[in-house]
Amino acid sequence: MFIYKDGEVTIEPKMLFIPEFKKIWERDTSKKKEKAKKEFAFIYFMADFKSEYNSYGLEKEDNIAKDIMGNNKYKADELILEAIEKYEKLQETYSMRYLKSVRQTIDSLIKYYEDISYSKSDKTFSPEKVIKASTEIEKIIITLEKWERKVQTEEVEMTIRGGGKVGMFEDEDKATWIHPKKQ
Repeated sequence: MFIYKDGEVTIEPKMLFIPEFKKIWERDTSKKKEKAKKEFAFIYFMADFKSEYNSYGLEKEDNIAKDIMGNNKYKADELILEAIEKYEKLQETYSMRYLKSVRQTIDSLIKYYEDISYSKSDKTFSPEKVIKASTEIEKIIITLEKWERKVQTEEVEMTIRGGGKVGMFEDEDKATWIHPKKQ
């Protein structure tokens, strides 16, 4: 969908047939489309299941806003949110949906445990429950890692079966499996 080439992000021309992406492209009336390209990068890092920013969990959007948009107070407008949703749907399989669900569960649980603090006056605090829950989280993390491998394997198999395709930020000129060298 998006290609990183010569130090900048651009969109595959066929993606401009999709209304959510076309509107972003067209609203940037500048010649070089710098704003649109940044917004496409923001969309990619927010929505792609392989995004390097997934490790930030609940702080993902803030970190992308700071690093990509250059403004840690940046908030995606409705058009960007629609494009993120479309991007997610275009790449989603059942395995990916499950993976996303497990990631959200783990992020929420980690946030919950980060906020817990023991107090002698708190009669509802139960160390036994925390220990039991920690064991359950470990099982969920193992499941997460398993599903991440499964989703990555699915993508590789789909690529190979489909005859090869360029990844989101790959240079098509270097994709020798698509354009075999002529002898």
